[in-house]
Amino acid sequence: MVQCIGNRLLVAAASDVGRVRTLNEDAFLVDDRIGLLIVADGMGGHDAGEIASRLVVESIRATLRTFPSAIPGPTCPLPSRPTSSDEVLTPDAPTTRRLQDEPTVDDAPNPILSAVQSAINRANAAVNGANVSRGYPDGMGMGSTLVGLWLPEYSDQPVIFHVGDSRLYLFRHGQLFLKTQDHSMYQQWLNFGSHGHPPAQNILLQAIGPSNFVAPDVIFQDIRPGDIILLCSDGLSGMIPHARIVHILSETRENNLEQSCQKLINLANKAGGKDNITVILGYFL
Repeated sequence: MVQCIGNRLLVAAASDVGRVRTLNEDAFLVDDRIGLLIVADGMGGHDAGEIASRLVVESIRATLRTFPSAIPGPTCPLPSRPTSSDEVLTPDAPTTRRLQDEPTVDDAPNPILSAVQSAINRANAAVNGANVSRGYPDGMGMGSTLVGLWLPEYSDQPVIFHVGDSRLYLFRHGQLFLKTQDHSMYQQWLNFGSHGHPPAQNILLQAIGPSNFVAPDVIFQDIRPGDIILLCSDGLSGMIPHARIVHILSETRENNLEQSCQKLINLANKAGGKDNITVILGYFL
């Protein structure tokens, strides 16, 4: 089923267990009410990964549905009075500050980014709390990757956010851009010059749940009409070369989003289907 978000985005989604595993630990969400797309890839073995990914999706949706009450309180105080242009500011005066050090409105946290950060922190607390209640030490237990896009009705630009190695791609004018960077040992190895033997690509540096702290990437993304976004678990990105993804997205239009989702899943299964495969495709109007 294709859903429309705010007359700005058409979305289709699909998930498949793959050809090797018997349980689908992926979870996904398309919430047209608040403009929220999420893919979460659970980890932790039978049942636990499925629980973790579902907790992540449900927690983030519940938090963002309460926006703007989900925004944390202000953390950047504004000046109590303006500083005149001819006021003398001395470096040793205890009651004065240099003009360039005075906080401005631009220094205050963006409320939309803050809401997403808060939602991810609450999701992490929910999964981590479940791990603690089961007796797991810090860094152990069930967990989940996360990749999402939030397009509130009052924002010109969507927010993209992620933890782990689930990905978001942007397809524009025939080119495919990876907009997230995997939080993995392999990606870190690439970033630092690819010296020595490469680590396994599935070793994550962080995920939602195993630790009581998580540091997500949360940024705005500029969007143009005709852009296509692809959110996916590594069951897709780890199985299909970019060139094959480009070929399918180059043929994707408003009227065949569901077919394109299925084509991507079929390709991943044809390549071996070693993991669960989840795909969300969005076409910007």
